[in-house]
Amino acid sequence: MPTRIVTVSDLKVKLGALMAELEEQGVPLYITQHGKPKAVLARYDEYEALLKKLEDMEDLLAMKKSLAASEKGSISLDDYVRQRAARVRS
Repeated sequence: MPTRIVTVSDLKVKLGALMAELEEQGVPLYITQHGKPKAVLARYDEYEALLKKLEDMEDLLAMKKSLAASEKGSISLDDYVRQRAARVRS
């Protein structure tokens, strides 16, 4: 996937055009300030898909860890869901 780098100054001036380009081409915009990366602007659906993949990977790792742990170290599903929700919020 191609990389598109935009400065904060350009973003301020060309936001409408850059948003239209993002929607049309789907290429994330890497935002820099003073030559340093500060943010990434991506389509909302792509961002949501990325978060879903991350959650799935966290679940897989937790399952792997759980399967390797002894019965003494196990927790209930409800406890796991509460712990995961706390990690996501922080």
